[in-house]
Amino acid sequence: MKRFVKFGILVLILAFVCAGIVLAEGQKAEEEQLEFAYVMPMAQLWYAYLGDAFEFAAAKYGVRTQVAISDYNQNKEIAAIEDFIIKEPDMIGLGSVSADSCQLAAQKCNEAGIPLVIENSSIAPGPGKIVADLEFDWHGLGVMAADVTADNWPGSKVFVVTGVIGTGPIDMFLESFKSQAAKRGLTIVGIQNGEYQQLKAYNITQDLIQSGRAFDVIWGNCDGMGQGIIQAIKEAGLLGKKVILTTNGSPLCLASLEKGELDGTINYSPGFHGLLYFLSMYEYMTEGTTPELLYLPMKFITMDNIDEVMHWDAANDDAFDKAEKYFREMVKSM
Repeated sequence: MKRFVKFGILVLILAFVCAGIVLAEGQKAEEEQLEFAYVMPMAQLWYAYLGDAFEFAAAKYGVRTQVAISDYNQNKEIAAIEDFIIKEPDMIGLGSVSADSCQLAAQKCNEAGIPLVIENSSIAPGPGKIVADLEFDWHGLGVMAADVTADNWPGSKVFVVTGVIGTGPIDMFLESFKSQAAKRGLTIVGIQNGEYQQLKAYNITQDLIQSGRAFDVIWGNCDGMGQGIIQAIKEAGLLGKKVILTTNGSPLCLASLEKGELDGTINYSPGFHGLLYFLSMYEYMTEGTTPELLYLPMKFITMDNIDEVMHWDAANDDAFDKAEKYFREMVKSM
């Protein structure tokens, strides 16, 4: 009888030990699960696709996430960074509203010992340091826009409806576009500030047509402005007689391509950007390093190669596989 009692006690002890091991392993797994926090300027349009893709990638890798929206407000942005720091995620990502705000955020993250990655954001000079910058190649976009124009419509007269002139990205685009256009024999007959607004682009294009100024090609710096340009060209009976090109390659642009309203678009994907954003952060946390500068790929798309488009909706396995392959190539080139 005593032997059975002792055996029972031994079994009970072993059960408690095993339960303790299982509990400890569970706690360890929970402790080891990474958590990323990121701030977006807005939750609509471009950033809606970016956020969906980031969350898709995080779910695949089992990473917890926190998200804050700054509404392009510097005070909200810094408040979100401070709130994240209190919550102590493993890493913070930031799409900043300004270079100065980005520098301040970097200082706060550095002081807290939390690595910071930025996306599509410049950082002002100062003591604050970032781990990586996922950037859009605005200089490259200007060169590509001039090259595809010269390659397909050599010697043409070109009018450009831009985003907000005076902001860093658009100024970089225009600088490289004008320089490359001169080298390629294009004539720029006008540049006007469309401020990313469809109605403003429509009015600018109407005024251009009514002025009688000669032009062959008109560029719009985003899909919305492209729609305004298309409307004005159609109303003037010039569709098919003037070349309409845009940057973005959004679903709206692709629909216009398929309808024959748009001749081409330089395509880049916010969803693909969101996947690279996550992969950059994950690489740093697991490998201790990541590419310091990573450019979003872009491609000129027409109906001839529309099957090669990088769709904005990248919260899927196919896009994720392509992003991983692209990211691995960038890591190899470090």
